[in-house]
Amino acid sequence: MDITCLQENLHRALNLVTRAVAARSPLPVLSNVLIATEEGGLKIAAMNQQMAITVWIGASVETDGATTVPARLLADFVSQLPEGPVTMSLDTETDTLEIASGRYRAKLKGIDANEFPPIPETKPEHELEMPTTTWGELIDQVVVAAASDDSRPVLAGVSITLAAEHVELAAADGYRLAVRRATSVTGLPDPTQFIAPRAAMIELSRILADDPGLVTIGLAPNSSSVVFSTKSVSLVSQLIDGHFPAYEQLVPDGSAVETRVVADTAALVQATRIAGLFARDGQNVIKATIEGQEDGSGRLVLSATSAELGENQGEVEAAVSGSTPNAIIAFNYRFLHECLGTLASDRVSIALSGSTSPGLFRPVDDDDADIPTFSHVIMPMHTVS
Repeated sequence: MDITCLQENLHRALNLVTRAVAARSPLPVLSNVLIATEEGGLKIAAMNQQMAITVWIGASVETDGATTVPARLLADFVSQLPEGPVTMSLDTETDTLEIASGRYRAKLKGIDANEFPPIPETKPEHELEMPTTTWGELIDQVVVAAASDDSRPVLAGVSITLAAEHVELAAADGYRLAVRRATSVTGLPDPTQFIAPRAAMIELSRILADDPGLVTIGLAPNSSSVVFSTKSVSLVSQLIDGHFPAYEQLVPDGSAVETRVVADTAALVQATRIAGLFARDGQNVIKATIEGQEDGSGRLVLSATSAELGENQGEVEAAVSGSTPNAIIAFNYRFLHECLGTLASDRVSIALSGSTSPGLFRPVDDDDADIPTFSHVIMPMHTVS
């Protein structure tokens, strides 16, 4: 194998695929990245038990070939090279890859490419195209609510539903739930639901943020994997086996709302961050006190207390309505902060049904919609007064 490519393209590709390198694996080759010529260009790939990422970049190919080399070493070395051409030559007898750029040279000991497991292939019966910005936003608004541990595997993933005229993503960890819907004509006669791992969805979001255009979602019936493809990157994700909870019934019914608060999102984010300085050293509790007036005006007071550091209180102007204009509820600081961070709206609506019932957060534009595009539900924390 003898090839030449640009350092900036190689660096970007390695940054993407190394996120799929197996941290611990009984197969040493999975600590490597696959480098192979393909159709006059260069293919770089890595995989672990949950996903495989492949990136194609332009290259001048003199001799075809393939090998695998240590992922972290290669990525770190290439990141330090100057911009410009990088040449790579493979000694097939010793599986040693020589890399040269300007005044720098390196030889990396590799493992034969034939030992690299085949990347799972999904032959989709149905494919759906969506703008990468839309799909990235869908992921970002729900993935924060997915469980970060695997004690309940289905909750460590993102539920993806492809229906005839919409796509819906949902995630829940037992303490919160996020649901995001987008209009899309999928061409599917019947809804299809599957669960993709949280880690794979986070990596997909990072890929899409750097790859404007369209993303193709391909799913084969009864398949154990799903493939997401852009013009230069492919991510194949294993699916989580199991049934995702019927989350629709977990979103509070509007008829049960006792207090509704509408506030400026940026102001609420700032007040939450400041309260979090004290909450993080306490029990991670932020207390929200709603004070409403007869004319519909009011304020939302966020407070937190730390036995060692002290306490704080911040006020945010708000419109308050409902049968109970005065209310108190406590939330986990991290959950509240992450929820607010996913909102793209300038104003947020908070619907409460008492201090022991979940709080429902939505963009103001979604408040009166028959089918809201975004809902984030947070369970309250119980505090001792």
